[in-house]
Amino acid sequence: MKKVINFESIAKQYKCAVASKYRPLKPDEISSVTSGKNFVSKKIDGELWMAHIDKEGVTLFAKGDRFIKEGKIIESLRGCLPYNVTNLIVAGELHIKKETRERVGDVSKAISENDLNNLSFAIFDLVKIEGKILSLNYEKRLEELQAIFKTPKSNLKVIETEEISDKNSIKDFYEKCVNKENAEGIIIRTGSEIIYKVKPSISIDALIVGFTDKVNESGKVRSVLLGLKRKDDKIQLIGACGNFLGSLKEDLYKKLVSIECESKFRHSSSDGNLYRFVRPEIVLEIKSTEIQCEDSNANSIKRMVLDFKDNIWQPLALSECVSLIHPVVIRERHDKLADESDVRISQIEFFLDSKKLEEKIKQIQLPKSKLIERKVWTKDVKNGISIRKIIILKTFKSETWDSWPEWIVFYSDYSPGRKSPLDKKLKTAINMEEAKKIANNLIESNIKKGWVLKD
Repeated sequence: MKKVINFESIAKQYKCAVASKYRPLKPDEISSVTSGKNFVSKKIDGELWMAHIDKEGVTLFAKGDRFIKEGKIIESLRGCLPYNVTNLIVAGELHIKKETRERVGDVSKAISENDLNNLSFAIFDLVKIEGKILSLNYEKRLEELQAIFKTPKSNLKVIETEEISDKNSIKDFYEKCVNKENAEGIIIRTGSEIIYKVKPSISIDALIVGFTDKVNESGKVRSVLLGLKRKDDKIQLIGACGNFLGSLKEDLYKKLVSIECESKFRHSSSDGNLYRFVRPEIVLEIKSTEIQCEDSNANSIKRMVLDFKDNIWQPLALSECVSLIHPVVIRERHDKLADESDVRISQIEFFLDSKKLEEKIKQIQLPKSKLIERKVWTKDVKNGISIRKIIILKTFKSETWDSWPEWIVFYSDYSPGRKSPLDKKLKTAINMEEAKKIANNLIESNIKKGWVLKD
């Protein structure tokens, strides 16, 4: 009986194992690379795929139970198996050759349109032989690959790799590949199995959707929630950023407070603060060392699509998106508008299937929140009646969107004699116990003598 191969498990395990070894590196940091033998190659802008080759044929496979079993690339892989080997698995970059730089989005498009004959495969690793995972260092694996695939074909080859020990020579290699040949970057594999991915920073222009402020430093932005505009005028969230150059934290705060608006969508930051939403008016230039469409567990990244209607943000649905790696806010783009041209989602289309970016978003039905506790106090004052209120809600929405807080404590303070009569606070909690603790602290701090609890 033929053994059933779990291709999905192999793809996920390899993706996670390789991802743990990668280190992003800027071009000016090449001098920090570990000394010794380094194997350096051009980074191809494609998709990670794997090929299983045995006596019976070839299967190209990738995470997500994706398979290619026909086309010229399969024909090229057939017959590559050495006479003394019954099966092997290799990993490589599936891409489409172009006169200019190859783009990862072209691969998704070709596969979705069944245009398989234009695909090329650049092999960079030997994963298994005879069903066994290799523990050899990369130098040995590369030698094995070069021996097995010693006759390159137009759409199939082992990635061209140079052994370089001198760091200045690595810089020259980067200069040639990136600045002269327009490659995406270079890959440096060290003897310690650390893999450096050297790429110039990626710059995009994005909208500010929301912000959090610094708890201990009033008048400063802590982080901003960012989005890009889809063709249907909806806003795709792409993540958040808390790194700013210069005095941007202070400058932005003044502007953002003045354009704050309502939102039916809740999003909490990494430290549990809720984002305050703003009208989509301000554009920022963001630089990132890398953009990824999968997390560290090789799962697709999904983020919420929002609609800004009647001055209120509305959540629509989760959509496949990206993660910005080491983002930094460079500056406010006063010359950019919050329109489809200047903050277009096509800025990230090279990292996603362009067809999915154009799909019409259908609004999902979110679970309704449940009122857990509500307390109201009143107090007679000179100008009327003051009211203070505390509400605990369970949202039931974290299963739909993991950054949507499951527990919210709402505090309001209405006093008719103040210049600004209504003061509101929203706090998040991870469970009921924490929510009640927050509520009790608010009561101790704000409900003093003279306040009457209403039934």
